[in-house]
Amino acid sequence: MAAGSGERMDSKVPKQFLEINNQPILAYTFKKFKKVKNLNIHIVLPHDGFDNWKKYISKYVDKETILVRGGSHRNISVRNGVDSITTNKGLIGIHDAVRPFLSINLIRELFLEAEKNGNAVPYTKSTNSIRRIDGERNFAVERSEYVQIQTPQIFDAKTLKKSLERIDNNNYNDEASLIEELGVKINLVEGEENNIKITTEKDLKYFD
Repeated sequence: MAAGSGERMDSKVPKQFLEINNQPILAYTFKKFKKVKNLNIHIVLPHDGFDNWKKYISKYVDKETILVRGGSHRNISVRNGVDSITTNKGLIGIHDAVRPFLSINLIRELFLEAEKNGNAVPYTKSTNSIRRIDGERNFAVERSEYVQIQTPQIFDAKTLKKSLERIDNNNYNDEASLIEELGVKINLVEGEENNIKITTEKDLKYFD
């Protein structure tokens, strides 16, 4: 997924296209997935300026990569990306383009888990104390009962497409929550601490 506008980054350029050492962040992410065999890669680009972004990113990806126009909201972009996959067989993985630091081993592990059990979602344990906010009050919660979710999230293609057909608004956290609404158990796989989502300018230090 590379269709976001990156509003929280203090830049006129969407963060997935920010260049680090003469390459956009998206290119770093693409290279990780390209090293995994038997993957067909579809990249969803911003709706606004799609033709320009398509021309730009084509310099960093191969001809086999499918470039898809995104939508005005994330759920539309996800649906456009999934709709560009014509088969209902196999697995579909959804990944944030601005998570370039994941390992190839994690990608492989997630696909293997999804192949066995229908889906796989990476997580990390929280190392900080957590409080729940309820209006003007807040309450301590048990940290061990909560985890932080990452991408890529891998799903059975048919199940994912079925879940996307059900949505009629933008109010869902991620694709795993949609799958869960179908009564499907989500299989968690331990992720990686360095698989961060680049959100602000401070996160760019991880390229050093």
